[in-house]
Amino acid sequence: MYFSDREKRVMEGLFRAISENGNQTYVLEYANGDIIEVQADTCYETDNSLDAIDPDYEEYHACAMRIIKVRKDQNRHFQEGSLIEINYRNYPGQIRDEKGNRL
Repeated sequence: MYFSDREKRVMEGLFRAISENGNQTYVLEYANGDIIEVQADTCYETDNSLDAIDPDYEEYHACAMRIIKVRKDQNRHFQEGSLIEINYRNYPGQIRDEKGNRL
C-alpha cells in the first residue's frame, strides 16, 4: 500500500490503531466543537472523483467510521449508527483512542 507523505503524516496513527485493535472506540473532535464517538467499519482506497486523466486526480486511503455516540453536534449533521468517511483531506482536529492517546 502506497501513502503520500502528507497522507502518511496525517493518517498513520489512525491506521496503526485500527490495525492493532479494530474494535476500539475513538473520540473525534472537530474544530467547530462537534464531538462524536466512532468505531472503524472498514478502510479502503478511494479518489477525489475527478477523471483519471485530470492532472488533479488523486487516489488516497480512507476509513469508514460508524458513529456510536454523538456528544456534541452544533449543526445536527451526525446521526448515531451512520457512517462517516475519515481521510487526510477531512481529518478532524483531534482523534483520541480509548486511553486518551492522540492519533
